[in-house]
Amino acid sequence: MIPRHARILETARRDGQVTVEKLAKTFDVTLQTIRRDLAELAEQGRLERIHGGAILPSGLRNMAYDHRSQLNDSAKSRIGLACAEEVKNGSSLFLGIGTTCEAVARALIHHEGLLVMTNNLNAVPILSASGKNTILVTGGRLRQADGGLVGPHTAASARQFKFDLAIIGCSALDENGDLFDYDLDEVIVSQTVIKHSRTTALVADNAKFDRHAPARIASLSDLGLFCTDKAPHQLLPDVVGTGPNLMIAPA
Repeated sequence: MIPRHARILETARRDGQVTVEKLAKTFDVTLQTIRRDLAELAEQGRLERIHGGAILPSGLRNMAYDHRSQLNDSAKSRIGLACAEEVKNGSSLFLGIGTTCEAVARALIHHEGLLVMTNNLNAVPILSASGKNTILVTGGRLRQADGGLVGPHTAASARQFKFDLAIIGCSALDENGDLFDYDLDEVIVSQTVIKHSRTTALVADNAKFDRHAPARIASLSDLGLFCTDKAPHQLLPDVVGTGPNLMIAPA
């Protein structure tokens, strides 16, 4: 492996993704050279090409939580703020696993009278900071890699309620408008809360448009709101048109 390829991979592991423009400046080479580098690394299965750059390959496993928490963090914050504006004081919520869901939790700091059930242990101290809301934590198996509670016991906790709004994430969103994840135990929980909520909001940044995961959660048409940071141009227009309300978080 040439040294530049090794450094590109090191950057991708640290940041979760790389861009052609930034790599070209870093190595003082042409954009064409970097595109060729990324194409070669993609052919070797070391990276996965996306528009304008590359990400770590999806495979059958999600990227590490530390990497995900740093990936597109500005976009996730904007998505969190946009989604929180749709939450009414005094309503009941289910908040799912994922770094974008945690961004929603941070944006709810000024809300009052909420009842929030979550299976996201990282979100618990964020949600409880104001002291003005009731926080419930599900049961379930602890996924130590990211602080998520998953599995049938988690789903059973959610089945006791009818939430005004469920806020969930996903690992991938394909061109047909289907949501996917890696862990079947997490998928079971997401499917349950969709059924036990009056409406469901998906919060997902644009990186999810270029990723792949094996386990299907649901379709956009099953949801009421889709909060993202960029227009999902590769999704079929009729899927978005007949599915949830599309909210693009302002830059």
